[in-house]
Amino acid sequence: MKAKEFKRWRKAHGLSQTKAARKLGLRIRTIQYYEKGKRKDKKVEIPKAVALACFAISCGVEDVDYTEPEGRAIRRDEPYRQLTRQT
Repeated sequence: MKAKEFKRWRKAHGLSQTKAARKLGLRIRTIQYYEKGKRKDKKVEIPKAVALACFAISCGVEDVDYTEPEGRAIRRDEPYRQLTRQT
């Protein structure tokens, strides 16, 4: 995500810099650096985690529930199943 895209995302969601900072768990100054794309004449890159958080907020995800899903418990000794595309 580039600086202009980040600023466009914030404005498209009707967020002030302060509200965006609260939603993303960042300081307002960090939001300002991301929107400028630099800090003290050094390039600032928006971390992938922040870009993914922006995407999640766009999809309506505001918080994450880390409790185990209902149904069969996950066994730690079971190998992970790979996702396969159905044809």
